[in-house]
Amino acid sequence: MSTTSVRVFDLPALPPVLPAFARAAWSATRSVRSPVTMPDWTVRVAGLSFDRQQIAAYNALCGFGHAEQVAMTYPQVLATPLYLNLMTRPGFPLPLMGLVHVRNSIECRRALAIDEHFDLSVSLAATREVRAGLELDLGIALSEVGGEGLWQATMTLLKRGVRSDDSTPALSGPKPTPLDAAPAEAGLAQYLSIQASEDTGRRYARISQDYNPIHLHASTAKLFGFKRAIAHGLWSKARVLAELQGKLTRAPRLFEVQFRQPLLLPGRVTLRYVKARAGIEFALLEASGGRVHLSGSLR
Repeated sequence: MSTTSVRVFDLPALPPVLPAFARAAWSATRSVRSPVTMPDWTVRVAGLSFDRQQIAAYNALCGFGHAEQVAMTYPQVLATPLYLNLMTRPGFPLPLMGLVHVRNSIECRRALAIDEHFDLSVSLAATREVRAGLELDLGIALSEVGGEGLWQATMTLLKRGVRSDDSTPALSGPKPTPLDAAPAEAGLAQYLSIQASEDTGRRYARISQDYNPIHLHASTAKLFGFKRAIAHGLWSKARVLAELQGKLTRAPRLFEVQFRQPLLLPGRVTLRYVKARAGIEFALLEASGGRVHLSGSLR
C-alpha cells in the first residue's frame, strides 16, 4: 500500500456538512485505481467547546440520564464534519458511497467536562487487506488545547472488492467477542429490551449532522437496497453504553464494538450482556431471533 507525504489541514472551525455530502454523492462516480494510494492526511480544529443544548438532545435520544453528561461516545459525533471533510477532499481515492462501518473503538483517559475547551482532529490511519476487500482506519483524537490527548477513537471502514498491491496476506477479520464465541455462558447472561422508533435516524441526523439517506426514511433507504431505514451504528453503540455504563464499578475507559447486521427502523432489540471481572461483554440481538446487530465489550 503506497502512501503520499504527510499533510495537515488546520481549519478555523468545524466545516459545514452539506457541501461534504454533495461531494460524497458525486464521489460515487469515482473509479478506484489499483494500486490504491492512500494519502497521509489529518484535519484538525483547535479551541472547540461543547454545546449544552446539543449534548442534552443527544443524551435524551440515546438514553443517558444526565442532560449535561459528556458521554464517551459523543466526541465522535462532534467529529462528523471533520471526517466527511477529510474523505471528500480531492485526492482521496475511494468513493464514500458504499463504505461500510465495520468496527469502532473508543478509549478515554478521563471523563470529559461539559465546560472544557479542546482540540479535535481526524486522521487517515492504517489500511489492511481483508477477504472482503480493503479496510481503512480513521483515527479521531480529542486533546487539551495545545496539550495532551484525553480521548481517541478508531473508526474502521470497509470498501468491498478493493485490493492493495502489497504482499500482506488477506486477513479473516476480527475474532468474535467472548459473548458470541462461548454460548455456554448464556446462563450467566442478563437481558434488556430496547426500542428504536421510526424517526430515530432523522433525530440522530439533526444532532450528528450525518444525513446519510439510509438512516432517514424507508423511501431513501430502499434506493440503497434496504427494506426500511436503518439505525445509525453509532446511535446503537451509544444506546448500549447508556444501558451498561452504570453496571461497572467505575467510569468506562474502553468501549469496542463490531457491527454485524443493520437494525431496521422501527425495531425492537434485545441487549444481552455478561458481567466479568474485566468488564462487560455484550451483543445487541434481533428481538425475534438470534441475529446479532452488534457485539463488543465495555471496560
